[in-house]
Amino acid sequence: MRLGIDVGGTKTAAVLLDARGVVVGQHRVPTLRGEGVVDSVLAAARPVLRHAGVDVDALDGVGLGIPGVVGHDRSTIRDAVHLGIDAFDVGAAVGERLGVRVLVENDVNAAVVGARHLLGDASDAFAYLGLGTGIAAGILLDGAVWRGATGVAGEIGHVPVPGATGRCRCGQTGCLETVAAGWALAERWDEPWPAARMLAAARAGSAQATAEWEAVVDGIAHAVRLLVLTLDVGTIAIGGGLRELGAPLLDGIRERLGEWALASPFVAAVAIPSRVHMVPAGSQPAAVGAAIVGSSAWKS
Repeated sequence: MRLGIDVGGTKTAAVLLDARGVVVGQHRVPTLRGEGVVDSVLAAARPVLRHAGVDVDALDGVGLGIPGVVGHDRSTIRDAVHLGIDAFDVGAAVGERLGVRVLVENDVNAAVVGARHLLGDASDAFAYLGLGTGIAAGILLDGAVWRGATGVAGEIGHVPVPGATGRCRCGQTGCLETVAAGWALAERWDEPWPAARMLAAARAGSAQATAEWEAVVDGIAHAVRLLVLTLDVGTIAIGGGLRELGAPLLDGIRERLGEWALASPFVAAVAIPSRVHMVPAGSQPAAVGAAIVGSSAWKS
């Protein structure tokens, strides 16, 4: 059995995988900020173990996916802005209270491993685009997580997109996050997660909501195109809170990419729309990926 926990900006999820890689238990709780994330991790993990009748000593590994830059020790994190953490040895803190060694991975890097597993995809070049409180991409090249020179590969949420003028939390202007991230949408719509209401209002004929929805779709499509044209990933899996919008989001992204392809034989030739997919509804790719990367087989 392998235990994986994903600490998100609003929710913390734990999953238990059996020897075949099948999810046999999961539990989700609200995320506490700062060092309170440790309490959230334990509150998510302990019920899963208890329900399955599994003791921590029987686990083949424990992985923790969390936002921020993960240290080479695979235990410390820094710059987890959305959690209010500057620097923290979260692996040691969780491991001490759980009673087992915990391997820490960036949440989006964990999610790309989990998404490929959940989709049963064999692509050596695979990307996961996480659309949640923040926006980032996890990348697999030749089947291995690509971290970049300093560990910040995939921060696509902080790439400026055409037409965006808002000030981003990172200090730049016009980042993709200012258009489509959960934090930016919540500020404009004055509620915790307004994407579903925005879509409903657009369908009801609201000009403001329609313009906002089109901007969100456009920004995400720009990110997808950038990932394909720079890395030639064979599959891009869409996940995070916005994924719950389902077909309207996926169809919108594919339609926008198709429109751009009509103006460019080169873009048309690489067939970007067919590479975009959703992770399974209700799945926890980051927690699943954390369980995989925390296992003894992965570490070896």
